[in-house]
Amino acid sequence: MKRYIMPLGLILLFTLLTACSSKSSLELVNSKADIVNDKNKVGAIGITEGDKKGQELVPTVLYYEFEIKNNGHKKIGGIGKGLQVKIEPSDKLVAISKETAGFNIFKPSSYDGTGVGYGTSFDGEIYPNKNGKYILTFDLGVSEENPQVPLIVPSKEKLNKLKDNALDASLIVTLDGIEITRFNLKKK
Repeated sequence: MKRYIMPLGLILLFTLLTACSSKSSLELVNSKADIVNDKNKVGAIGITEGDKKGQELVPTVLYYEFEIKNNGHKKIGGIGKGLQVKIEPSDKLVAISKETAGFNIFKPSSYDGTGVGYGTSFDGEIYPNKNGKYILTFDLGVSEENPQVPLIVPSKEKLNKLKDNALDASLIVTLDGIEITRFNLKKK
């Protein structure tokens, strides 16, 4: 009986170790950050009052594009399973965003009262051996003064500094609010 306990214990230990060290089947295929002012990509803000009522303002945004591949054998995400991505900026990137826009653009509540915001567009599921596309946008301001949107676009120098450091962050992938993997964007 004792001679069976030792091999059984080793098998159990090996099974536990392999289960605990399971690696995510997701791979970051492409990551890109840019400063964009294109209505087709970022939309527009409709003016609803004043002498410019009916016109639109196109915001300048920090625009992230990510492509993530599912190398696994099962679909990830889907109906009722919220597959999402979010940026976790480094302290340096937070400081640069504050210097650029006057607030931490990566903190949603910071947009209160600015007239602009942030957005996401993403695939809610990734099938096996397929890629999912994810876009995150963080508005930085508009080029015309308007009481509805008091945030004016920062200088070119500040925008370039933000763009140059935009990948000093991690991309966190969550499923139903639980982190399933993270990618260091600086390494890409």
